[in-house]
Amino acid sequence: MANATDNSCDVRQILMPLDQALTELQARAIPIKNTQQVTLKESLGRVLAQDLISSINVPPADNSAMDGYALRASDLSDSNTELIVSQRICAGETGEKLAQNTVARIFTGAPIPEGA
Repeated sequence: MANATDNSCDVRQILMPLDQALTELQARAIPIKNTQQVTLKESLGRVLAQDLISSINVPPADNSAMDGYALRASDLSDSNTELIVSQRICAGETGEKLAQNTVARIFTGAPIPEGA
C-alpha cells in the first residue's frame, strides 16, 4: 500500500493538460475522405458520411421515460392547488386530455396525455 509521501501514483504526473491532449489528438486525427454505400449488415464499425434520418417517428408520440405523474404546468401557479388523479395510463394505452387541476398516473412507455 502506498503511503502519503509516495508519489508513484500521483495522477498529476501521469495525465497531461487538457489543451495539450486536444492538440495532440487533433494532430493525429486522419480525416475520412472516401465514402462507400453499403448495406446495413455491412455498416458495423463504419462511420456515417452524412446524417441518417428515419422516415418514421420512433416512438410515434411523446412518451413517459419512467413511472410517474403527468400534469399541466399551468395548474402549478398556486402552491395550494389540490390536484386529483383522474386517470391511470399504462404502456400501450392512450389517456384522455387532462382536465384542469388533475394529474394522470403514467407508466413507462405510455403516451403523454394531451395538455400535459
